[in-house]
Order: sequence, then C-alpha cells, then structure tokens
Amino acid sequence: MLARQVEVPPEGDGWAYEIKWDGVRAMARVEGGELALCSRRGERMTYRYPELEAIGEALEGTEAMLDGEVVAFDDSGIPRFQRLQRRMGLTTEATIRRRVAEVPVTFIAFDLVWLDGHKLTEEPYERRRELLAELAFDGPSWQAPAHHDGDGSKLLALARERGLEGIVAKRADSPYCPGKRTSYWLKTRVRRGQELVIGGYNPGEGSRRGRVGSLLVGYWDATPAEAERLGREQRLV
Repeated sequence: MLARQVEVPPEGDGWAYEIKWDGVRAMARVEGGELALCSRRGERMTYRYPELEAIGEALEGTEAMLDGEVVAFDDSGIPRFQRLQRRMGLTTEATIRRRVAEVPVTFIAFDLVWLDGHKLTEEPYERRRELLAELAFDGPSWQAPAHHDGDGSKLLALARERGLEGIVAKRADSPYCPGKRTSYWLKTRVRRGQELVIGGYNPGEGSRRGRVGSLLVGYWDATPAEAERLGREQRLV
C-alpha cells in the first residue's frame, strides 16, 4: 500500500500518525520459524540482511506477513538512506557478512496484513495495529514503533527537529489496499532549505557539452547581520 504526498498533514478525529522511515520498503513473511524478505517489487532479499533472519526464530509458531522498512541508523539513532546504501545491491556472502558488522540494519514493522491463516487487509488500520502490538515485535534488529493518535503537526515538528524524513497520516478505519496509492495514507516530508550564492559553473562534458555541467555555490558562514556587512564589502569568489 502506498501513500499520497501532501504538504500539510491532515488533522481531526480518525487520523493516526507514524514516522516516515528513510530506508527500503520490504514485506516480511514468517512461516515455520523462517523469514522471507521481499522488496516492494517482489525481489527476494533475505540473504542480503542475514541479521534479520532471527525474526523467524522470534516469531516461531506464528505465521505472519508484516509491512515495513529496512533502515540503517547512524550513531545518533537517526535512519540514514545514505548509510543503508552500503548494504544494498550486495551479492557475495563475504561482503555481506563484513558489512553486517560495519552497517547493521533494523526492520521497522508498521503494518500486519496476515496472521495465522487470517487475511487482515479488510480489517481497519487500528485493529491491524492492535494485532501487531500483541506480537511484541521487538528484538535486536527489529521493532514496531507505536503510532500516535491526533496532533500530526506536533509529530511533524518533532520529525523536523530530529532530522527525520517526515510523517505518514493514516485513517484509523481504513483497510489495507495492496499496491494502491490512496488518500487513506498521506505522507508529509520534512523540507529543508539553504540559501546559496552561485559563484560560477563548470562547463558540461560529453552529452552535456555546450551546456552547464555543474554549479559552484557557497553560503555565508555568518549571522545575517555579518553576512549583510560582508556582502557589501566583498564578493564571493
């Protein structure tokens, strides 16, 4: 299930809010004590993240399919896609094992679509979250963070303060719609900006010959008052 982009999170009764995780979307199926991890496009990737195989053992005796995100946290506990990229696309076992120690990953579960022979896609979001909470999905490389009821603007402000990607608002009474982008899920990204000064450019090469290849930019490392004074006295080189 996919979310639609909005500039401002919806407010009012009936909405729940979650952190938008900066990682790779994945479906985790647990059956017979074993884990099968697939990307949104159906690529099997269990072998690429061997530290997550313990999820199968943790949920032994339970059949489940969870929707979530594979993330890599930095030293301050913030998920960084750039860090996760060091684990993506690997194919050799030796490299994968080495990167497990260098860049460990975590599976963040935020929905439950199948449980012990029962399809949950028609169940409302709030019921699916209740069942997910009952799984006690919490381990060294996996977790299911709680959602928040009400006050999406407050959670968005917290995401901005902590350097997170954004939030997702979800209708509490909504079903799970596989592969569809609906207004039941609405994502709001944290937008960051920086005022820059263009100092020049590099000419393009190859197919970009005769055009701009890249810009040379800079910014004032000073207070607004200092920047204004410096701007009058000198020009950026």
